[in-house]
Amino acid sequence: MIVVYVLVSILIGWVWVDYYRLIGIYDTQKYKLILFTFILGAASVYIVYGVDMIPVTSPIALHKNMLMDFLYCFINIGIVEEFAKLVPFIITYVLFKNHFKEPIDYFAFMCFSALGFSAFENVGYFLKYGPDIINARGILSSVGHMFDSSLTAYGFILVVYRSARPKYAVMAGFFLLAALSHGIFDFLLMSDDLGGWGKLMCIFYYYFTISIFVTILNNALNNASNFTYKKVVHSDKVAMRLLSYYALIFFVQFVAAAFAKDTKHAFAVMIASVIFTGVIVVVVCIRLSRFKLIQGRWFPIKIELPFSVGAGNITPGIPSPGFSLRIKGDSYNETYINEYYEEYFYLNGVSSNYTDLDDDQLAYIEKKIFLKNDNTFYVAKFFKNGDKENFETYLLKPKTSGMNMMMKKYPIIAVLSINEGTDLSDTNLDVQNFDFSEWAYLKPTID
Repeated sequence: MIVVYVLVSILIGWVWVDYYRLIGIYDTQKYKLILFTFILGAASVYIVYGVDMIPVTSPIALHKNMLMDFLYCFINIGIVEEFAKLVPFIITYVLFKNHFKEPIDYFAFMCFSALGFSAFENVGYFLKYGPDIINARGILSSVGHMFDSSLTAYGFILVVYRSARPKYAVMAGFFLLAALSHGIFDFLLMSDDLGGWGKLMCIFYYYFTISIFVTILNNALNNASNFTYKKVVHSDKVAMRLLSYYALIFFVQFVAAAFAKDTKHAFAVMIASVIFTGVIVVVVCIRLSRFKLIQGRWFPIKIELPFSVGAGNITPGIPSPGFSLRIKGDSYNETYINEYYEEYFYLNGVSSNYTDLDDDQLAYIEKKIFLKNDNTFYVAKFFKNGDKENFETYLLKPKTSGMNMMMKKYPIIAVLSINEGTDLSDTNLDVQNFDFSEWAYLKPTID
């Protein structure tokens, strides 16, 4: 089974390597460097083994009491493992410093080291506990290792790109935060005194880390030197690819469990995995596909859940049973409208019976702006009779709810009139500050 476990561990690592490719942070030219860092990350587990072999007598031990449990998880696990994952990153940085040109490079290569470490670690756990834990390790441990390492990376990013000082104290501080985060997760998972409550708190803690992870990644993307609003993340594609990967991992776990024992056991493991990690997989895959890309913006780190829970759909006066779970982040896929950014296109009214637009109104999006609560608007020129020297300026606001596409391929937008003297740099403005003209849809000049 060891060959199967090695392949499964590599598959789990590839899920997230491919994720970074999908969000467009590297090209195929960096595959060799990624593989180099991944292998070093896998080898860095031996640093942990080496530290464990040092004959040092310490009063800190697991399962003595809650304080000792926490100190053990923070020092013996958190600090040691985060240091081990840092070493491959430093080696890669020293040898290939010319490849570290953007904030995202620091972030990604720390994560590639973490993925290698996690892959090697996963093989050991699979050999010890069998295939029943494949999915849990694949979503909780691998992503958890990436999050902890991303905190260390963020210290480097803040020093290099925000001139945070004193720089060594900042980097050391974020390294200790990474070790502390690692220690808290393991403490909640391993402490006997917390019992089942510890497992529950561990899941909620994991959710909080996902929100922080997305913010750090978003900040790295926002501050790329080659940032352009013409390039956005195809959120639907990313989410579906991740969900497909984890469906495959569920299937692999089922087959491995059936081979290790029997089909009945495999079905029981599958049901337990869906109950325990199904919602986690969905939340993580969707939340990590949604970004708010604003050039130069550094979003503050917030301790928050990656989703909100509310009542079910509500008919006026009649509340529906159940509840709804809304995953945070902009659910509108900006790739639908992005192909028209800084391009000429045609606008047509959604209602053919009432429209002030010319038939195939020629228009051009010249700017993307963010107003109150970072709501996205597009500044567009409408050309009169196709004359590119004679135009009026309007705001376009993408329709994000209900039917938002015409003929399943043309994005629907609200056309908003701009009152004379309106300062579009005023970020306190909202959609209510503009006059709604009509709903329209965009289509390319060559369809």
